[in-house]
Amino acid sequence: MSDPVRIGGFYATFDTEAVIKQLTAIRMRQVTLLEQKGADNDAKKGAVNSVQTAMKAFLEKVKALAAPQSVSGMTATASGTAVSVSALPGAQAGSFTVNVTQLATATRLQGAPAAAGIDATKAMNRSNFGTVPTNGTFTIATANGGSQTFTVGPAAAQTGVALQSANIDMAVTSGTFTIGTVGGGTQTITINAATDSLNDVINAINSAGVGLTASIVNDANGRANRLQLTSSNGDIILGGPGDSSNFLSAMRLLSTPPGTTRTGEAFTQQMSLNDVIADINASSIGVTASITNDSYGRPTILTVTSTQGNISFGSGSDSSNFLAATGLLTSSPGTTRSSSNPISRLSTSAKLQDAGFNGGPPNAGDQAIVINGVSISYNAATDSLTDVINRINASQAGVTARYDSLTDTVRLQNKATGNLALTVQDAPGGNLAAKLGLTTGTLTAGQNAEYSIDGGPTQQSASNSVGFGGVTMTFKETTSSPVTVTVSQDTSSAANAIKAFVTEFNNVMKAIDAATKADGSKKNNQSGPLSGDVSLRQLKSDLRSILTSPGTNLEGGFATLSQIGLTFGPVGSAIGTTNTLQFDEAKFAEAVRTNQAGVQELLSRLSLAATLEPGGTGSITGISGTYAGAEPGKWVITDDGAGNLSAVFTPANGGPPISASGTIAPNGSNSGLVPGLTLTAGPTLQAGTHTITVSATSESVIQRLKRFAENQAGIGGTLDKRKATYDRIASDISERIATLEKRIEAEMEQLRRKFAAMEQAQARSQSILGNLQQLANQLSGNSGRK
Repeated sequence: MSDPVRIGGFYATFDTEAVIKQLTAIRMRQVTLLEQKGADNDAKKGAVNSVQTAMKAFLEKVKALAAPQSVSGMTATASGTAVSVSALPGAQAGSFTVNVTQLATATRLQGAPAAAGIDATKAMNRSNFGTVPTNGTFTIATANGGSQTFTVGPAAAQTGVALQSANIDMAVTSGTFTIGTVGGGTQTITINAATDSLNDVINAINSAGVGLTASIVNDANGRANRLQLTSSNGDIILGGPGDSSNFLSAMRLLSTPPGTTRTGEAFTQQMSLNDVIADINASSIGVTASITNDSYGRPTILTVTSTQGNISFGSGSDSSNFLAATGLLTSSPGTTRSSSNPISRLSTSAKLQDAGFNGGPPNAGDQAIVINGVSISYNAATDSLTDVINRINASQAGVTARYDSLTDTVRLQNKATGNLALTVQDAPGGNLAAKLGLTTGTLTAGQNAEYSIDGGPTQQSASNSVGFGGVTMTFKETTSSPVTVTVSQDTSSAANAIKAFVTEFNNVMKAIDAATKADGSKKNNQSGPLSGDVSLRQLKSDLRSILTSPGTNLEGGFATLSQIGLTFGPVGSAIGTTNTLQFDEAKFAEAVRTNQAGVQELLSRLSLAATLEPGGTGSITGISGTYAGAEPGKWVITDDGAGNLSAVFTPANGGPPISASGTIAPNGSNSGLVPGLTLTAGPTLQAGTHTITVSATSESVIQRLKRFAENQAGIGGTLDKRKATYDRIASDISERIATLEKRIEAEMEQLRRKFAAMEQAQARSQSILGNLQQLANQLSGNSGRK
C-alpha cells in the first residue's frame, strides 16, 4: 500500500493518521488470513510434488523390471586378455573355446614425403624445418680431433645488398629518419629500401655533418650484425616527429640507453643452414658437413663426415636443439653420421599455397580430392592441410586421415576392418592427392580375422567383433592357446535391479508418510501439510495391495512377488515392523537359478486381447487378428459413412491419447488403423462409432504396478491434476488478496478525505469565531467611550 499523507492538527491533539493505521491493521487481518491460507496451499502442493517426484523415480525402476529381459541377463567371462566377451540375455549357459589365429585389420594407404627440401640459404627459422633449430650452442666431437662448441644465432649482416633483400630481421621501409647530436644538431636521412644497401645508409650517416660515426660491430658470437653510432659532439639524438622510415627500429637502436655511444642488438635474421655448415667445416676437429638428397631427390639430409675417428654429438651444456632438429642425435654411430629422417616438413597450419610442397603448391582455385568415391573440397588459398584432414575425417568417405610428422607423409586408413578397397584420386583440375603421393602411395590391404570355435574349422570375419551363441567376442590379439569362454546367469545385475526397485518403493512410502503425518500435540506440532489426507493414504494402500496381490493368468510357476523374496516381512511379524518392503536376496537368487523364465514372467508378462463392443453404429461388422499394441485401453472409431475412419486410443494408464485414420470400402477391410487387427465392413457403409476394448488376458504384478504408477505420476495423471487444483487455489487467493488490499486502500483514502474536510471546517469555524470576538471587542470599546 502507498505511503499516506499525514493530516495533523485536528482540534490540535487528534492524530488522524494513527487512527487510519489502526483501522488498516484491523482490516488487513483478512489479508493475513488469506496469506496463511496461501502458505498452507503451497505446502500442500509441495507435499504432493514430493510424492510425485518419488513416484516418478519409482516408475523408472518399475519400467526397468517390466522390460522383457530384465532378469534374464547372462554374463560371460573369458580366460586371458586376448578376447573380451559380453553375453546377450538369450545366450545359453555353458562354455566353449575360441582360438584366434589372425586379427582383422583395415586397409591403409601411405603417401610420399610431400615437403620441399631445405632451402639452405634462408634463415633456418624461415625455412621448412620440421623442428626449427633454436639459438644457442651445440657440440660436435671426434675420437681423435677433440670437440668444439658451435653457436646458432643471428647471422652476419649482408651490408652490400639492397635493404629489402638483405637478411635484416625486420623489413626496412623506405622514407626518412632523423639522427643528430646535442652539439651538432640533427639531420634527416632519406633511404630507398629497394636500391640502398646498409653500406649506403652508413655512409650517409657518417657524412651527415652532425658528429656521428656509424659502423657494423660484432655480436658476442663474433658475427658482424650490430649497428653502432658514436658521437664526437655530445649525446646522440635518434628519431624525430616527421620520420617515415622504420630504419632506427629495424636496427634495434631506439631502445638503447642515451649517451655518446649507442649500439643496437643484433638486427639480422637467424643463420642459414649454409652458415652453420660453413662454421662446422671451418672447425679443427676433422669434420665436414653437407646437405644431401633423400631417396626422393630432396635436399633434406644433413651429413657429417669425420677424418678423425667416430663422431659424437651433444654435451650437457648445449643450449640449442640444432642436433635434434637435424636428426643427427638419433643417427647411427660411426665416422659418417646422417639425419635419421628427412629434416624438412610441410607446414600443416599454413595455407596449402604456403605450406612448402615439393615442386610448388597445389593448383589454385576450388578443387577436390575424391576418397572412396566421396568428394572433399579444398582451396589452396584458404585451406591448410589440417583443414583438409579434418574435412576428410568428418566426411562419409569412411577413412581416418592423419599427417605423420616423422615421415612427412599423409596416411589414410579405412574405418572398417577387412579386405576392403581404399581409393584416392584428384578431381579434374586438382592435384593435391598427387602432391601428397596418395595416388601412387603404398597400399596395404586389410585382412579378415580368422578364428575357430571348439577346435572346429577356421572361420573368417571382416570385423574383430564376432557373435556366437548369444555371446559377442571382441578379438584383441591372437592366441597361443584356446581361450575358454564361460556363460552363466547374471544374478547380480538382476538383484541390483530389484534392490533399486525396493529402495524407490520405500521412498514413495516415506514421502506419503511425511505428507500425511498426524501429530496430536498442541506445541511444536509436526503434522504433515496433508495430515490425514484420504487420497494419499489410499494411494499408499493401493500400492501395497498391488504389490502383494497375485498376477493374472501367469503360467511360469510364480504368482506373487513374495515367492521370489519381496515381502513386507515374514508372516506373524509384530505390528509396526512391516512398514517397508524387504528383499530376500538369497530367495531371489534361488528362484532365478531354478526358474529364470518363471521369474521373468512374474515381472514382465503382459498379454492383450481386443474385443469389438456390441452396439456399434458404424460400418464395422467384425475384427480379426492379434492385437499388437503395448497397453490396455479403448479404441473409439468414428465412421463418416463415406469410407473414412478416424480412431482415438485412450490408454488405461492415463497416458496421452493416440490418433489414427484410415479408409474402408463396402465388404472391405482395413488392417492399418488398429495395430495387429483387421477391421471388416458390411455391404453398406454408414456413419457411426465403434468401441474396441483392449484388456489384459495375462498380466504380471509389475506390469499392473507400472500401469497404476503411470496413471498416478505420469503427465496429466492424478497427482498432476491435484497440483493443478492447488495452482488454481493459489491464483484465486492471490486475486482475493489484491482485491482486498485495493478495497482497504480506497476506504482509508476516503477516511483521509473526510478528516481533511473536518480540519477545513474547524479552520473556518475558528476564523468566524475570531471575527466575532474582534467585533465584540470593538462594540465593547465603543460603548465605554460614550
